[in-house]
Amino acid sequence: MKIGEINTLRIEKETAIGLFLSDDLGMEVLLPKRYVPKKIEVGDKIDVFIYRDSEDRLISTTETPKGKLNEIAWMNVKSVTEAGAFLDWGLSKDLFVPMKEQIVKLREGETHLVYVYLDTLTQRLAASPRLERYLESIPEGLEKGSEVQATVWKEHPPLGYQVIVNNQYLGMIYANQVFQELNIGDVTNAYVNAIREDGRIDVILQKPGFESIDDSTKDLIDALEKNNGFLPLTDKSSPEAIYSALSMSKKSFKKAAGGLYKSRIIEINPDGIKLI
Repeated sequence: MKIGEINTLRIEKETAIGLFLSDDLGMEVLLPKRYVPKKIEVGDKIDVFIYRDSEDRLISTTETPKGKLNEIAWMNVKSVTEAGAFLDWGLSKDLFVPMKEQIVKLREGETHLVYVYLDTLTQRLAASPRLERYLESIPEGLEKGSEVQATVWKEHPPLGYQVIVNNQYLGMIYANQVFQELNIGDVTNAYVNAIREDGRIDVILQKPGFESIDDSTKDLIDALEKNNGFLPLTDKSSPEAIYSALSMSKKSFKKAAGGLYKSRIIEINPDGIKLI
């Protein structure tokens, strides 16, 4: 049974206070009655999240927290005490941030990006805004061109944005390679552009090969991404229609679309162009 993760467990028995679930080793945990779904029977399998309640007992829930063990997530500060802060992470019991994990004292009502970890002393889940302490320093299984998930963490003008890559590594998106609106907290698909000697990752938002394209091509890509990957424009569209949609000439549109088609980045259909 894994604390802080989703476990698939077997329903062993039903009681007045809820269901007792067990894993393959026979370890049991309670699923309180308020979390029991309808139309479920003894012997069925059920997915639950495991954590410790306020009395330090293992407990399960069918609710899903904003962040599981070894994940990062944005969470709101619900209350603050001398011992630390408590975050709303989507469960009935709030998630604790010890004072020792706070670089700057958290304040009620603030929202912070935190890492969910297991306190080895108490065996309780806790959170920390000191992400660098918990993120891995040596990227594994990644190389230039690898598609990743990037969470925008901090803005460092004019350099760019610091991001968390795949919930595991520190990364950077440079301002001169951003061709779309980015906000703190955004989670977006990105691509590894380089892995530095210190293990930090430079990422780009466009597929490799987009970095050296001209402004018209960047504008066309941006318009496609904002329209779910499709634009109802072709070489037969009127100059007015193209300018109205893209603020570029028909000649620039044809050149940009042709280059993207040759690079197999878009497909050209009778009714328009589409990102592949």
